[in-house]
Amino acid sequence: MKIFYAGDLHGGETAFRKFTNAGKFYHADIVIYGGDFTGKMVVPIVENSGVYTCRYYGSTVKVKKAKELPDLERNLRDAGFYPFIVSAEELNRLNENDAERIIKEQQINVFRQWIKLADERFKTAGIPCIMIPGSVDDFYLDELLNAGSYVQNGDGKIIEVDGFEILSVGGGKSSVFKYPREFSEVELAEKIGNLAVKVKDLNKCIFNIHIPPYNTDLDQGTLYDDELKPVLDGDSLATAPTGSQAVREAIEKYQPLLSLHGHVHESRGVTTLGRTICINTGTDYDQGLLRGALVDVSTEGKVSYTLTAG
Repeated sequence: MKIFYAGDLHGGETAFRKFTNAGKFYHADIVIYGGDFTGKMVVPIVENSGVYTCRYYGSTVKVKKAKELPDLERNLRDAGFYPFIVSAEELNRLNENDAERIIKEQQINVFRQWIKLADERFKTAGIPCIMIPGSVDDFYLDELLNAGSYVQNGDGKIIEVDGFEILSVGGGKSSVFKYPREFSEVELAEKIGNLAVKVKDLNKCIFNIHIPPYNTDLDQGTLYDDELKPVLDGDSLATAPTGSQAVREAIEKYQPLLSLHGHVHESRGVTTLGRTICINTGTDYDQGLLRGALVDVSTEGKVSYTLTAG
């Protein structure tokens, strides 16, 4: 069975559209998405006397003609932002509750479009697609993911495809960011363990778990303090293992054939824990680039892989 895996696209429109075509492009038998659909920021495009202004990536962009707005919105969407056109007067009247409402509305609107697009393209290609939420994906998005007519929400489930059992657990562990879908290590261990004991054949089991195993080549991330500022180590950013001990212990205990992960964007790579091959595909979604992994698993238990980018 040939698997295409990717994740952590965080609202990046071009990267996600590439994902919906990747199964057909790579001749995959199944496509798996490892979590984190939503972007992290709404960017106001403020209209004042016919001029539209927004700030992102530390720069100010001005558009003097309304017909040029679609290009600006497209650039923001490709970077994973949610553009929000608003007058200067309206912006000044918004409060914190309004901001939360707007973020929720933008996430829901884009995610609904994404699920519809994924349904259409994977159904046309005849390729099964399993998706799970990540740590940044709020629980109110589950209804939309569950409503997919062809793509499947694998979170908390074991789904059989071509004789292989795909065990999926979304979300992440507790962090200073306090993302919507975070769990304690105890909760993660229970989630994985409750599913793993139901697996009929671990020799043909594939883990699809958003957060990678602790202290491996797959979880070396930037450290942040309680004020969400990067910690410095001399002139460089300090890094440390940011994965899950519960995930590592589960992999070492159950030894699935393959374990697929994301979450730590800068730790793209492959490692092994016992006999299990573990992969984190990393991400460059804000550049419109789709990073993924194409993995062949044989009925005899052989695994070969290629990290992809395009």
